Amino acid sequence: MADFVSQALDNSAHGLTTTKAAEKLGLSHVQELVSGMEVKLLEHQLVGVAWMIDQERDSPHKGGILADDMGLGKTVQMIATMVINQPLPEDKHRATLIVVPAALLQQWKEELETKTNCAFDIHIQHGKDKIKDPRQLAEWDVVITTYQTLTGDFNIPAGIEEGGEVDWVKQHGGPMSQVKWYRVVCDEAQFIRNRSTRSSMIVAMLRANYRWCLTGTPVTNTLADIYGYLRFGRFRPWNDWQDFNEYVAKMQLEDAPLAGMRAQQILRPLLLRRTKEGKKEDGSPLLDLPPKQVDLEYLQFSDDERALYDQFEKQAQVQINRFIRNNTLLKNSHHVLVLILRLRQLCAHPHLILESAQGFDDPTMIMGSEMEKEVSRATATMGAPWVRNIKDRYLQRACALDFDWDDDESDAAMCCKCGDLLVESTGRIMGCGDEICVDCVDDLRTGNIEHNGEFGGHDEKTNARLEKQFETAAAKGLRPCPKCKKMQDLRPNNIFRAAAFAPSQEDINRARRNRRSRPVKRRKVVSESESESEEDVKPQRKSSGKPVKKEIDIINLSDSDSDDSMPDISTLLKSSPKSQGKDKKKAKVEDTDENMSGSDVDAPKRNGKGKAKAKRKPSSTPRPSQQAGSRKPSGTPAPPKPPSDEMVAIWRRGGSNVEPSTKMLALVEYLKTWAADRPDDKVIVFSQWTSMLDLCEQLFARYGIRNLRYDGQMGREAREYTLSQFKRRGGPKVILVSIRCGGVGLNLVAANRVINLDLSWNYAAESQAYDRVHRLGQDKEVVVKRLVVHGTIEERMLTLQDTKLGLAEAALGEGSGTRLQKLSVKQIKDLFGMSSINKNPQDPNQTQLDL
Repeated sequence: MADFVSQALDNSAHGLTTTKAAEKLGLSHVQELVSGMEVKLLEHQLVGVAWMIDQERDSPHKGGILADDMGLGKTVQMIATMVINQPLPEDKHRATLIVVPAALLQQWKEELETKTNCAFDIHIQHGKDKIKDPRQLAEWDVVITTYQTLTGDFNIPAGIEEGGEVDWVKQHGGPMSQVKWYRVVCDEAQFIRNRSTRSSMIVAMLRANYRWCLTGTPVTNTLADIYGYLRFGRFRPWNDWQDFNEYVAKMQLEDAPLAGMRAQQILRPLLLRRTKEGKKEDGSPLLDLPPKQVDLEYLQFSDDERALYDQFEKQAQVQINRFIRNNTLLKNSHHVLVLILRLRQLCAHPHLILESAQGFDDPTMIMGSEMEKEVSRATATMGAPWVRNIKDRYLQRACALDFDWDDDESDAAMCCKCGDLLVESTGRIMGCGDEICVDCVDDLRTGNIEHNGEFGGHDEKTNARLEKQFETAAAKGLRPCPKCKKMQDLRPNNIFRAAAFAPSQEDINRARRNRRSRPVKRRKVVSESESESEEDVKPQRKSSGKPVKKEIDIINLSDSDSDDSMPDISTLLKSSPKSQGKDKKKAKVEDTDENMSGSDVDAPKRNGKGKAKAKRKPSSTPRPSQQAGSRKPSGTPAPPKPPSDEMVAIWRRGGSNVEPSTKMLALVEYLKTWAADRPDDKVIVFSQWTSMLDLCEQLFARYGIRNLRYDGQMGREAREYTLSQFKRRGGPKVILVSIRCGGVGLNLVAANRVINLDLSWNYAAESQAYDRVHRLGQDKEVVVKRLVVHGTIEERMLTLQDTKLGLAEAALGEGSGTRLQKLSVKQIKDLFGMSSINKNPQDPNQTQLDL
């Protein structure tokens, strides 16, 4: 391994000067055109092309990684290399395959045609123009395709033995998989950096003489990113994962700076990277571009937005605290990422998260666990008393087991239809409160309705009325409960997972403390017939003919509604399920965590900023933490109150009635100011969420701002038309762009103003998007505004962006690598603004969570 690194360093091509590069390319001076090119290469581009020619002709690697900063001309350097090193007449394989994101298909074709005066025959292998015959495809000089289209040509079935995939695609794969290419180029090669993705695995199977990766961000999250390039390029020995993992990837966890230096050693003979800040041989700037100004603009939420954000963030803090206490933070890393995403969306506009929270009694429950969401859904559908009744039943059952009552089996939950024991994954609860297994629910819902002769026990008129009601209910899809015989709506929205109502260990411990704090009461012998009349304390029993005597501690956990309070069939037939839910909501009381204040508010009043402010009526009932015997675990924040219905309704609005958020108002203000001061400037508005772009479009229509739209949901022709309209004189001066779709490869120098509505997880993705504007061809000063809301997760993300940037610098030789690290538990708590909330003595800050 040491010998390999040493020899590779000896053969490094980084010592090329501009003069030497011109000589290698057969030019008499640096200002001369390369034969076959229609444009003059800049000095750094001459060096790059000379190095690439050396890599193809004189290096064992037969390719490499061109990782120049965005805007330095990677595309033109690749085209010049293709022009200079064309296949010879005797070469059997002559076609070059260029794999690009879909947005760049037409741009690559235009660049090849204009830079070479149509020297190549070019075919775009995409959509309806795909060629199915591999021999016909191989006759073209250049074939341009997308990563997705290429993946479709490698549709390898399951069961193929390891190592046999290449042989299979030679015989059965699509046309591109069967061709052996003269050269393969992966543009925006960060698409293949993750070794486990299909795109990364597929490009490694391509057969070619030369292989090139073009990317401005070769490393973004981890040093393992570079393995995808090494595997594709077949740069031995590091294209073997076991070798690379032992030497670099694992070492990153133990000694990050050393891993960074090892990555430098591996990349040095394979990679050429220049940055815009680099210098020419005479000390002048490598690229003479207008200045780029990137400003962080801190905004303040309106009162309503701050109230909403704080409530949702508190709910997220409850979840993180639970993970930390249970030592399950690593196990729930995906859920942590979801919480981060929700809070970031809330910073952009509350609609993005409230739209997804419809159906929950408390919208903040979208931040909760799946079980908490289920309880919130049940509260919204059935009402708080129903939920409280079910929870009390499950708490009593759990206490019966915990207090060592006799005959534990009688307290087990059983399906009211088939009698099977219910487990966490199979238990369901119907609207009547009875328990049933998921299989029996499906059988009841899809099978014929069972009446079991209930219509013969009354007088003729009553029997006819009941039978008609029964038929009407059956026509509506209702079915009788096998136990209580009440008609039930068994559609999924009205069936609830039983596991969601199971008490936590904290609930059981609290009940145990309550039991110990009360005076000991006499034990009472209760027969089965007697216990049936006492709804609050009866445990479920197996049906047997003998009365079972048990000793029961009489513990008043809470008053529960009995089954007698459920509506009969006539009531169900008079009202729809939706109206039933509304009637039950009216019965809510404010004495548990499920019943928060906010339903009794005055009509919303407008403040000076145009935001609605809802008045809350304080609850007269003490919170659970104030009641006797109730105590919150140390370090756990109090459960947040749900936002008022009026506030949620205002911020949930989309479409033409959208309430503008703080960021949207700032966006409009910037556009109005720039339009007045610099009327010729054009603006790009970036966001990561197309739903946010939708809201901005609605707001622009309200203010009369002409704009265009560019995102991944548009077809190729529509995107090309949009770009042509934006570039022409007199066209709209504002374009809304999805940062995921428009952040790579595009040339958008027609604009010189950028507004980014939301921060990316790492700054490299943002920087790449900004460089769509700040690149060759830009003749105006570029101004970038990054909008950040003060006192939110966005502000705290800025430090994490520094962490990820340090990782890339360590691999590329642009920094010390001392910031290379993963996220500790402390960093997670900092991110959620809870470092002062949770001081867990068992919290080792060295515990890391790889996000």
